[in-house]
Amino acid sequence: MSNVLQRKGGGGPEIYLAPVLTGLGFEGFFTGREGGVSQGCYSSLNVSADVGDEPLKVGENVERIRRAMGIKEMWRARQVHGDHVAGISNWPPSRKDDSDSLVLAVAGVTAAVSVADCLPLILVDPAKKVAAAVHAGRKGTELHITRKTLYRMSSWFDCKPEEVVAVLGPCIRSCCYQVDEKTAASFHACCGGAPGRMLDIAKANQEQLIAGGVKPGNIHDSRVCTSCEKRSFFSHRRDHGATGRFFCGVSIL
Repeated sequence: MSNVLQRKGGGGPEIYLAPVLTGLGFEGFFTGREGGVSQGCYSSLNVSADVGDEPLKVGENVERIRRAMGIKEMWRARQVHGDHVAGISNWPPSRKDDSDSLVLAVAGVTAAVSVADCLPLILVDPAKKVAAAVHAGRKGTELHITRKTLYRMSSWFDCKPEEVVAVLGPCIRSCCYQVDEKTAASFHACCGGAPGRMLDIAKANQEQLIAGGVKPGNIHDSRVCTSCEKRSFFSHRRDHGATGRFFCGVSIL
């Protein structure tokens, strides 16, 4: 599928690891569709109870992922397609804000966002032992959430952008992401890209990373399209809103 992602062996739920992060002292992963108990359009490893699936089945899916990954503590926030970045330097957090980006500086905790077309990113600073899980859809990209996450990593934990390594997970790609002319014009005016109705949120976020000081060689793109890879990933646009969500998670080893 991708030389950036590697399917986790040993059976169990469908999970893709990001090996480039393991040698840096982090565990990064993206879940797929297989190995859960949800049915119908949520089949089978849906991780969100906010899309119409049965909560008990979602809970079992999440528990299977936790067992497979050895996750003891998981930090998730209510995602709102905004640009708020939440940070945590101790556990448990004092509060949980609505947020689409989670910056983590605590070992033994997994920060996770859920997606189904939006771009999931993992950012890590090996020197400072800081990681972030970012949910960057069209709106978040227009609000520059990725660049704002880099800024928060720097201001909160003294991370250096030139030391940051990024992994871009599966998302809807420019081959499949078509919008109306007004929406496209607004996106291109804000985030660049080729003229026309097709959007490239992955490229736009890569450009935000580079503009924020991340070295191009430290950016690893899975190049996987959620809309194309129907067997492995949920896609909100492909499935007309009737679908599940998958995880993007990161922990500090």
